[in-house]
Amino acid sequence: MTGGPGENWRSPLSYRDLLLSDRRAFAWEWLRRNRTYRSRWMTRRRSGSEGPERFGLLGWVDPGLSARAARPIWSIDRDPHVLRARLAPYSVPADDLFDVRSVASFVSVEVTAHAEHWLLSDGYWAIRLDLHDGTLLGGALLIEHQLTGLQSLRPKLAALGQLAALAARGDLPRSLVPRERRAAQWILELRVADALLSRVSQQEIARGLYGEAVASNRWRFESAAYRLRIQRLVRRARACLNDPLAGQWFA
Repeated sequence: MTGGPGENWRSPLSYRDLLLSDRRAFAWEWLRRNRTYRSRWMTRRRSGSEGPERFGLLGWVDPGLSARAARPIWSIDRDPHVLRARLAPYSVPADDLFDVRSVASFVSVEVTAHAEHWLLSDGYWAIRLDLHDGTLLGGALLIEHQLTGLQSLRPKLAALGQLAALAARGDLPRSLVPRERRAAQWILELRVADALLSRVSQQEIARGLYGEAVASNRWRFESAAYRLRIQRLVRRARACLNDPLAGQWFA
């Protein structure tokens, strides 16, 4: 989707990029539709009371940007895939070193007092790395990764495998870019949310999604199955609009 949320909800082609996207892209798509986030974005320069951290972000991102273009950098408290690292002080073979310049086309960064927060992404997949004690801007460097826990280890190991492949190849193989099996359902919920934001009736939403299968007259009686389906989608869409970061987007 390009432009503001709510546009082109009738066309599945407007959402097709999400079929190939990391689930964190869905977190951003819901957040950019959230009324509170959009309001804070508009007043961010005048208000010192709330920063992007309230929304799980390390920096403000324009809600007019789709997930493909936005490149949001989520906080480590929100995203369990974030790799924690520091620079190692000892010598190793050159093929163990990482040079961020080799993947410059994928790079975004936020710098805080305590760390560099790196995002490597093509808009579909995303790798997050927090570097403490040092900078990646010094050329080819040895990164020492900090891994702890058992259950919390799994998403970080997956991210580490992606980082190793990216550094070696310059891109990610398809085998390391997981397809979200529920992406089609999540897109359907987003389309319903966009219809609601455009103040479209539930009957019109049903027609937009299911076309001629929905009776134009006697909606409550002749299209009961579709009506119940739309009601479920509407409830889900409203819940995600109100609480965009709840659920499974960071699992």
